[in-house]
Amino acid sequence: MKIALITNYWINSNGGGIKTYLMNLVDSLQDKGTHVNILFREGDDPTQFFGGRNKIIFSLNCFRQLQKIRPEVIHSQGTWYCLLPGVLYKKLYGCMLVLTFHTEPDRGLRLPARLFFQSLLNACDCATFVSKRLQERVIEVDGLSFTKTAITYAGVRASEVSEGEVKRFREQYGIDEGAIVLLAIGMTALPYKAEGLKLMIQAVRILRETYPNIVLIATREGKYSEEMKAFACEEGVEKQVVFTGDVENPFVPLKMCDLYTHITLGDGLPLALLEAMAMGKPIVATPIAGIPEAITDGENGILVAPGAEQIALKIDLLLRDREYAERLGRRAKKTVEERFTWEQAAERFLQCYIDHETPHKARSSTETSSLEPARQKEFR
Repeated sequence: MKIALITNYWINSNGGGIKTYLMNLVDSLQDKGTHVNILFREGDDPTQFFGGRNKIIFSLNCFRQLQKIRPEVIHSQGTWYCLLPGVLYKKLYGCMLVLTFHTEPDRGLRLPARLFFQSLLNACDCATFVSKRLQERVIEVDGLSFTKTAITYAGVRASEVSEGEVKRFREQYGIDEGAIVLLAIGMTALPYKAEGLKLMIQAVRILRETYPNIVLIATREGKYSEEMKAFACEEGVEKQVVFTGDVENPFVPLKMCDLYTHITLGDGLPLALLEAMAMGKPIVATPIAGIPEAITDGENGILVAPGAEQIALKIDLLLRDREYAERLGRRAKKTVEERFTWEQAAERFLQCYIDHETPHKARSSTETSSLEPARQKEFR
C-alpha cells in the first residue's frame, strides 16, 4: 500500500506531540510493509518532500507531488491546507482520503471558513481524532459534521535512559540530588496549556511551605515561555520553577521526576501524559478533554479540578503516601501496555485506510467506530 501523509509538522520542527505522533506512526506503518511518503510544511528532512511555508503554495506543491507519487491513500493532518491537495487529487484520480484532528479548537470557525472546511471534509472517507472528547469539541466548537469517524489514540514507546543522562540533566539545570521534582512537559506553546501551567506555578508556591526543596521542571520553548517566566517571578517561585526550553529527549526528565503533572484547560489526549504513564510515574492531571480516557481517578492516576489549592492538595497526598503513588504508577504503565501501543495505532489506521465500503453516521452527525487503540528524538 502506498500512502502519502501531508502534515504541517515533521522532523526538526516545533511540532511537539503532533510531530512525535506522526514520526512513530510512520515507523509503525512501515514496519507493517506499507510505503509512506511525507509531504511537510515545517521541518527539515531531505529524504521527504518540503512543500514550502506559504499555505497556498504548500497546497499547490503538495498536489503536484501527489500527481507524481500516485498514492492509494492520502492521510492529511488537521488543517485546510493539508487537506485541500488531497481533496483535489481524490476528485481527479480517486483514492482513499483520511483526515486526523490532533488539537482542540480554542474558538469556533467563522461561517465562511466553516463552509469552506466542511466542503473539504465532505470529500473525506474518514475523519479520525486522537480522543473521543476531541471529536466532541470539534463538533461543538467548530460546528462541523462527519459521515464516518474513528478514534485513533496515540501509542507510546518508552525509551531507556541512563543514569549518566540523568546526571547531566541535573547538572545542566542546577537541580539538586535531594530535590522533590515535579514535571510538566510542553505547556508553553498553547494558551490553554499555559493557563494550566500558571495553576501549577501557584501550586508550587503553596507546596513550598511544606516542601522547601520542591522543584517544577517546565519544558518547551513556546509562545508563552516568557510570560510563564514572568508569572513565576510574580509568584515568588522563580527559584523553584526551572524552564528548560526544548529538550531533545523528554524521557530524561521523566526518568528523574518524582511526579508528573499535566494541568491543562484543553487538549486532545496528550502524548506527554502517555509517555509519563509508560514510565510508571504517578500522575496528577486535570479531567480535561481526552485525559479521562487514559486516566481513571484513583486507579492509575489522580484527576483534579483546575485550581491551585486543589492541585497542591493532590500532589501533597502523593508525596506523603509514596506507596500509593507507586501503585498508581504501576497501574498507569499497565494501562499503556494494554491500550496505547504504536503497533495498535498502526493497525487501527490500516483498518481506516481499507474499511470505507460501509460508512455510517456519527453522533451529532457522527458516530464513532471502535478504533481506539519514527523516531523518539524530538523537542518538547
